[in-house]
Amino acid sequence: MKVFFTCSTKNITKYAGYYRTIRDDIIASGHKINRDWIDYSINIALRNTPDVQSYSIYRDVITAIYTADAIVVDATIKSMSLGHQIAYALEKGKPILILTLDKKNKKTEKLFVEGSESKDLITASYKNKKEIRDILNNFLNRYDSKSVKRFNLVLTGVQNNYIEWAAFNYKRTKTEIIQEAIDKISEKDIVYKKYLSKQS
Repeated sequence: MKVFFTCSTKNITKYAGYYRTIRDDIIASGHKINRDWIDYSINIALRNTPDVQSYSIYRDVITAIYTADAIVVDATIKSMSLGHQIAYALEKGKPILILTLDKKNKKTEKLFVEGSESKDLITASYKNKKEIRDILNNFLNRYDSKSVKRFNLVLTGVQNNYIEWAAFNYKRTKTEIIQEAIDKISEKDIVYKKYLSKQS
């Protein structure tokens, strides 16, 4: 499974050990990081040298989100960039794990997007590196067993208007609205059920 891992670059050297653990644990669990940028950015920060142009980073990040099967975010350090990335991933129907370091005697401020009711948006806090591994394994195993197929869908204006309206009003992603509609149709399709019974 292709995983995109992201975090804020602010204070990246302070939390480098945790960020590297997340990256390494994803790979150790048999998954692929589709944009492996952590070590590069940590080294840039340590040398205090200029990073690449922001427009180039934005393009790469959006591509990584689009091509990923799952997203892992360390939101210990909040940023507008992370909020945008999570919102974009939600719009694309990606499973998302938001991690935060449980700091002693400090109340964790929630992200705005945590108000989403998406069943594929999961939040968790960790106190140490071992907990990171356990949380990641639970998340990745949950979605690794799912066979996901992608295809282009062409809609009429009326159909698209309904999906946009339903996604907003029912607090679901557009993907979830379409999936639920297909599930309801397939449950009522007697011919399809007969077909399935012959396959078993």
